[in-house]
This record gives sequence, structure tokens and C-alpha cells, in this order.
Amino acid sequence: MKKKIGIIIGLVILVLLGIFIYKFFIDCEKINTYFDINFTLQEMDYAVIEDQVIVKLLDIEDNHCQGEGCNGEGQYVVKLLVLNDAKFAYVELGTLTPLSVTIDKLKLEYTINLIRVDENGATLTVVPNEN
Repeated sequence: MKKKIGIIIGLVILVLLGIFIYKFFIDCEKINTYFDINFTLQEMDYAVIEDQVIVKLLDIEDNHCQGEGCNGEGQYVVKLLVLNDAKFAYVELGTLTPLSVTIDKLKLEYTINLIRVDENGATLTVVPNEN
């Protein structure tokens, strides 16, 4: 009986893993682009840059003030996942600060610039760092 339950749990885990992989990588738009060229991503879309780096837009948060009693500025925060071979980095960019982030982690050496955020998504550019 325990063996059957273990097999069922294993199958459920495999199915859930397959659904996650499908939703994360397949059920979204893929954009092929080049370094130092603007590209626009919507949530959960990803860009493949010269077959070297993948930039996936995970979320766009609206941190603007809502309601009464708010006299300060807010910003959009763009959350990205940057992958290169088997390495990855999680990056957050804002419309006020920071507009660009330099990644120098485990040979992920790129600068990501946030150009703008609007109803069409986030417009970004990726530039390789000079060694």
C-alpha cells in the first residue's frame, strides 16, 4: 500500500512540475533580439538575446500612491529573471530608481536598462559588460 501511495505522489509531483515548466517557458511569447537593442516584454514573456542570455519578465508592480493622503511619487517595479547557461540572477528595476542594474555574478556580466513601462509592458535593453 505504501508503495502505491509513493508512486501516486511521485506521479502528481511530475505532473505539477510539467505544468510549471509549461507555464513558465512555453505558455508565453518568445522574442529573439540582439544586445543593445530595445525590446518590449509583457508579464511572463521572455527574450533570447543572441542565444547567450534569456531575460524573463516575471512581474510589473504598480507602487504608485493610491487613495487619499498621498503626496509622494510612486513607481513601477519590474521584476526580471536573467539566465545564462546554468546561471541565473533575479533583478528588480524601478521607474524612479534604479533604472539600470549591472549583473556581475557567476559570469553573468550584463547591464540591463529599463527604458520605459507602459500598458504594452516593459521596454528594456541589455548590454554586455566590458571585461
